[in-house]
Amino acid sequence: MKKNVIILTHGWTGSSAFTALIARAGYWPGDSTVEKVDYDTFENTELVTLNKQLINEMGYQGDRDHDLISEALVSELADRASSLDLQQYQSFIEHLNQHQPWIWKDPRLTLTIRIWAKLLDLDNTAFIILTRDDEQSWITSNQRRHIQSRHFTRQYNQGVTSTLRHFLQTHQQDFLEFQFEDLQLRPEATLNQLNAFLGISLSMDDLKAVYHKPLYEKSKGFKDKLEAFAIYLKNYRMRNGRQAY
Repeated sequence: MKKNVIILTHGWTGSSAFTALIARAGYWPGDSTVEKVDYDTFENTELVTLNKQLINEMGYQGDRDHDLISEALVSELADRASSLDLQQYQSFIEHLNQHQPWIWKDPRLTLTIRIWAKLLDLDNTAFIILTRDDEQSWITSNQRRHIQSRHFTRQYNQGVTSTLRHFLQTHQQDFLEFQFEDLQLRPEATLNQLNAFLGISLSMDDLKAVYHKPLYEKSKGFKDKLEAFAIYLKNYRMRNGRQAY
């Protein structure tokens, strides 16, 4: 039987494309998934709701999208969660397991995965860490009006990824790590890695069915870079990480 899959990411990494792709191999994304104006995120709607609830219950007062994430922070939150009643979360896992194999993707898992780990069968779970090229990430963030310096983008992404690696290593879990650009620039090799890791047989036809932009090139080009720079300059005083230029 195929393992369930959890994609761990700092966000805006093409994780929706990866999740849609893997779902084509028979993985269940949930009863419903979150849809935004221009695309389906393929995030299990109930998972997102429960993650938001869990983050509130842990007393997190920060802004996950705009504050740097550290190992100290996620460890503190996990400690706070030690006294929480997890029955509702356990029931959600039991419902999911009626539809195995399933797939999760929600950037909030950066803050909550240590609590979910108490309820999951980790031996029956395959993990993928998904990141993105720093410049491509910076362009996307500013185009989406998350104003941040390049230095902040790099710090944020590396901080999140570091905590995710530490979690998996602590729990002795094997994992694959990709950048979104691996799928764009080296699709055949990336599919081969996914297939070997998960024991599936995705093809280029599967990829083209879920990813409709040109392959063998990055999604953000020179015009996007100029637009992002103009947005950043216009909104400079509102940038994240104002100490990071």
